[in-house]
Amino acid sequence: MVMGLSHRAGAAVALSVSPAVTSNTYPGVVMLTVTGLTNFQQVKVQTYLDLNSNGVVDPSEPLLDVFNLKESGATTVGGITNLNIPYDSNPATDTITATLSFAPPLENLTGQRIYRVMGNPASAFTPVTAVMTVTNAVLGQTVSGVVYSNGVAPLPYAVVVALTATNQNYVAGTVSDANGNYQLALSPGSYFLMPAFPGFYADQSQLPLVNLTSGLSVTNDLVLTNGTVSITGSVYDAGNSNLLGGVFLQAQSDNFFEIAFTDTNGNYFVGTTSNQWKIRISDERLARRGYLSLQTSSFIANTSSGSVSNANIGLYKGNALFYGQLTISNLPIPNVSMEANDDWQIYSSKGYTDLNGNYAVATLVNTNALPPGTTWFCSPSPGGDWTLLNRFIFNYADGVGFASNQIFSQNFAGLPTATTISGRLVNNTNAPIVGVGVGGNATIGGLQYITSFVDTDTNGNFSISTAAGTWHINANCCGNNSLQSQDYYEMESVPVTVPPAATGITLTAFPANQPQFGQPQWNSNSQFNFKVYGAVGHNYTIQSLDNLASTNWSPFNVISNMPNGSSYYLEDNQATTTAKFYRVFLGP
Repeated sequence: MVMGLSHRAGAAVALSVSPAVTSNTYPGVVMLTVTGLTNFQQVKVQTYLDLNSNGVVDPSEPLLDVFNLKESGATTVGGITNLNIPYDSNPATDTITATLSFAPPLENLTGQRIYRVMGNPASAFTPVTAVMTVTNAVLGQTVSGVVYSNGVAPLPYAVVVALTATNQNYVAGTVSDANGNYQLALSPGSYFLMPAFPGFYADQSQLPLVNLTSGLSVTNDLVLTNGTVSITGSVYDAGNSNLLGGVFLQAQSDNFFEIAFTDTNGNYFVGTTSNQWKIRISDERLARRGYLSLQTSSFIANTSSGSVSNANIGLYKGNALFYGQLTISNLPIPNVSMEANDDWQIYSSKGYTDLNGNYAVATLVNTNALPPGTTWFCSPSPGGDWTLLNRFIFNYADGVGFASNQIFSQNFAGLPTATTISGRLVNNTNAPIVGVGVGGNATIGGLQYITSFVDTDTNGNFSISTAAGTWHINANCCGNNSLQSQDYYEMESVPVTVPPAATGITLTAFPANQPQFGQPQWNSNSQFNFKVYGAVGHNYTIQSLDNLASTNWSPFNVISNMPNGSSYYLEDNQATTTAKFYRVFLGP
């Protein structure tokens, strides 16, 4: 007698989601199960925000995700599974069971989402759907109010998110009802409230800052403004030109901010003002597809003369991988964001730890996208509302080079924070520099550790939680919330030993048009070394002179395109005169 599994002729394809109802503080995973398939059949999964909670995908509702699933279809790099990309874990040939992380931003948005599964090709069977409801946890503190369109009429079904006051990390979100009313329960803390709706932008300078103490409920109305001009384009795979639906984009112009999603055809629409806008793709939600995003912006569009079209953005899929486990006191920690960046600060990638603390983060080896010899940095990036994790610091991996399909194993362990380092970030005139991340790094027990980066406040002040050790404190050089974004650069980091707590630390940054010399050093009677500091990407000319009574400055060196790190090492092997002088200026 032979017994086996077979597909029952005529069995209907069905989809279920577990849990079907859960809280927005749920610490687990989401399971999708598709039954009634023919042997080894591939399916496509789409996820929609069900803004009006009617259980039906309406034309205006955002497409959050699109990905394919097939029998035994795990995505591997160098033999290691990229845990972020959903795959079938069910041995039955007529059933697919896939696990989705509940950690990415917007995943815990309260309200309903609709999972829709269709055949791949689409004609294989009629699409089926399943609804998942996310409820707001009972936390004892709430924010509520009305979202208004242009400050006049209530705006139905707008998204409202809470961001941490310190570094604007996403914490939680909800959707306003048909009358524009919203309510969101949060843990005690300080938050900015951000409204969002495709085609409308928010003024970040007007966002309310709420300080929730235990048992407090506050009311804040929010305003969104519809754009008068537009930016349109598509998002595609840079390797094969396939269009990518369900991609989360963010648009920013000075204080104005807007979100958008690509539709099933990979197209997006942003309603804007007449100004210069930066369009970037949120890397947090790309992990599910294995793609990387550009760190600063993917596209810059100038709408001063009207609407802009064909703002197309190509994404590279990762072809190398960091992997390992995250623990605290030898206990695995799930649902933590992991981040990788290249040393040129061009690309970034995200991943999330699974229920066993295991993680994977994609990196890129591509000579068309990155210079040969590019190395990578990887670390946990807890952020958000994870109060427990924010009491720890984690080691990191840096300077890791990859070849295509290569893997690198790195485990991360948390150390409890024991004290703080606080101070001020200023420019060369002692004026505060606002909204730039400040953090530190240290070597402890033979491992390299890094703190979370905390944005400076309106007075340039910062306060960083650290463990015992000698830390090198510096401002974020590149990318978002960086000195580079405000056209500054920073000189050498400041060493600080704790405990006890350190206060009054001053970090000084300089405008890009004011290069500086670092500390000089003699190596021998004829060798003189020094560093030139400047802004990344700028050009600088260095000249020398033997006698200040003369005006005959001689060419010494030219720095073309100052590299990341904002400094350039120079050596004079002909420093044989009694005195020698150097000067540096911006250009050519």
